[in-house]
Parts: sequence; structure tokens; C-alpha cells
Amino acid sequence: MTVASANVKRVLAVDDHPLTLEIICAVLQKVFPHAQVQGLASLDGALRSAREDGPPEMVVLDLGLPGCSGIEALARVKTACPGAAIVVYSAADDGDIVRAALRAGARGYIPKSTSRHHMQIALELVADGGVYVPAEAMAGMGEPPQVLSDRELGVLRLMGRGHSNRRIARTMGISETTVKHHVSAILRALGVSSRTEAVVAARRRGLIPD
Repeated sequence: MTVASANVKRVLAVDDHPLTLEIICAVLQKVFPHAQVQGLASLDGALRSAREDGPPEMVVLDLGLPGCSGIEALARVKTACPGAAIVVYSAADDGDIVRAALRAGARGYIPKSTSRHHMQIALELVADGGVYVPAEAMAGMGEPPQVLSDRELGVLRLMGRGHSNRRIARTMGISETTVKHHVSAILRALGVSSRTEAVVAARRRGLIPD
């Protein structure tokens, strides 16, 4: 469990399939053992919970909910929970859908084919301020997202100082696995294939000092 994960106190999982919802909640409880994890079968139920019980720090949302599905559902959650990190959990992994979700404010996109282990890593990454998009979804997205989160910029600055992943993890109080995923996200965002190229590109764009 990372420091960021420990700070998450309330999480909503929204999916209309009982078994899927049970799986999501089980993974969330493992990633956020000190958080209140609430599973809800409808968008209306999630919005009511956010209104009556307090806004969550994270929402894991199925895009195929009956009555209000897709990006409209995401937009309504974003409005009701402006401070929450919204993670889409969907059977679809089409690049256009992924891109639309990110543009609508999603901080992560996890296909339902993802293993529990990788789902845990993705949730930790998002809790730590990153953006998670699986490589197979990125392949169909054309240009990658260009915005780096504050946490990714922090990792990038330490990369610029020549720090190893282990040292970055120790400095930032996060796991080495989370650092690796931040680095992968940075490489995708900058359109490069190595740490050295990332540092050069970042300096050229003024993201980190020379």
C-alpha cells in the first residue's frame, strides 16, 4: 500500500452486474484497506450516495450502466464528485472510447479483461496522481495524452537528476512498481522510448530544468 492509497478514505464502485461489482469492491478493499468501499448498482444510487454520504476520493465506474451509459454517465459523476479520481472499468477498449473518457475527466481506463493484479497497480497509480491507460488501448488511440500529472512531473524531475526507480520510490514515498508505471506514462506522453529521451524531450519543452 502506498502513502497515497492510505489517504483514500471513501471509494464508490458502480456496476450493474453483481459478480463484477463484488470483484471490483474486493480489489478496492485490498488496495485501500482503510477506506470505506461502497458498491452501487446504478448511477442514480452513486449520485445519491455522493450527495447524502459525502463525496468520495475515487469512483470506479462502468460505462455500460442502464439508463445513462457512456460518457454522459462519466460527466454526471464528474459534476457530482468534482474532487474524485474517476476510473472507468469497461468491457470496451476501443481507442476512441478511451480518448473520449480521458477528455471527459477520467483518470484511468481499465478494461474488464485486466487481471486483478494489474487492476490493483492501476488503482494505486491513479491514487498516486497518475493516469492509467493500458498499452493495448493506447495502440488504437493515435496520439497519446500530452498532459502529465503533478506526480508524473515529480518523477520526471527526479529522472532528470539521474535517480533510479528505487531512489525515486524512496524519495516520493511510493512503491517501485508505481514509479515504473509513472515512467511508462511519461514515455507515452512525451512520445519517446527511453528514460534518456524523456529527459531530453522534457528539457526541450521546459518541463524540467537543464
